[in-house]
Amino acid sequence: MKSLVVLLSLSFVHFVAAQDAIPAREMTVRQGPESVFEQTPAEILPALAGATATGENGRVGPELVFWGFRRADGERVFFFACAQRPYFDCATRVPAICPTTTTVLETREASGEMVRRSCRNFSVVKPGDVRPGCDDRTENASMAVGLVSCG
Repeated sequence: MKSLVVLLSLSFVHFVAAQDAIPAREMTVRQGPESVFEQTPAEILPALAGATATGENGRVGPELVFWGFRRADGERVFFFACAQRPYFDCATRVPAICPTTTTVLETREASGEMVRRSCRNFSVVKPGDVRPGCDDRTENASMAVGLVSCG
């Protein structure tokens, strides 16, 4: 009986740790998808034809970014891009795009520009520095992209 209790306790701790591993949704993205992709969102996902940006942009950790759109039929959706890396699964982060229920409408792969940012705790700031103490390295990468709706 004690081993069952220990096993259940370890399972619960593992479950809680797995839940903590998914970063929270942050609405801190200012740039649009044009900063990542050379094509327009509608060229990447034809379901966005005629859609207008809402400015509801955010991220789930540093690897997944999303942008809000209102489609021609009035439906609010989020276009997302996720850097495919071996140390995490994009599919586990997509549900965190919406505060409640996330419905995946479409997914595929696309090529885009990914920025790797390396920042120091202390630095000399010069006038005009956008990100003082940070070095940005841009690289072209394969990304998981898709469209989700909330609710």
